[in-house]
Amino acid sequence: MDVHKPKPWHGLREFLKEYVIIVVGVLTALGAEQAVQTLHENRIADEARESIRAEVRENLFWLERRANHQPCVRQQFTEIGQVLDRARHGQPYPTPRQLDRVFHAKLTSVRWEANSQAGRASLFSPVEQRNLGNMYYTTEQYARAQDIEEDVWSKLDAIEGLDHLTPQEIDAFAMLLAEARYQNVAVNLNLMRARQWATVLRLKPENPTVTAVPTGAIAPVACASISAAPDPAADDGFH
Repeated sequence: MDVHKPKPWHGLREFLKEYVIIVVGVLTALGAEQAVQTLHENRIADEARESIRAEVRENLFWLERRANHQPCVRQQFTEIGQVLDRARHGQPYPTPRQLDRVFHAKLTSVRWEANSQAGRASLFSPVEQRNLGNMYYTTEQYARAQDIEEDVWSKLDAIEGLDHLTPQEIDAFAMLLAEARYQNVAVNLNLMRARQWATVLRLKPENPTVTAVPTGAIAPVACASISAAPDPAADDGFH
């Protein structure tokens, strides 16, 4: 095998020519590597974005289901208040037979947390990260209010079947009713904020078990009176 010794440069011009060739080659290689890396990061970001946005759309579906139950919640507030008011004044009242529990919205943040911890969400723009973060903060605050609300309603259930209320029971149920109203305000506030962030993110509710379902397609709920006989087939809101 012949070994060729490097040829010596003859003058500055030849040196600069070789230098430029080397520099251009290195820069081309680096540019190609950067382009490949950028394409890879864009693909990862797109996959993470679609996963997170799908989770948000599903959360919005459950929130809209809850919003659809609000007329029934308000009706129960009114009826329970009337029962307590009549009992406080010694007047007869229709015996509460069955309280309808508030609808439980099944909210998740698994995909957001997984992509955030893996660093994939950091590939989003700062604006997108902020908007998604605000959406998940809102659903987290909703979930906290929902937990408290469900605990209060579980205690309000004790009024079922009571055809006579003592002054102490009236006061106790009145306090629970006030707490339920307060938590309902918190729930409504976060429902409103979730809708605002959904508009910013250009996302609509999507039924996770079927297909994309627009907000208006969610069927209205028939509200039963708390004094009506229990319906074994009734939807208790926990799914």
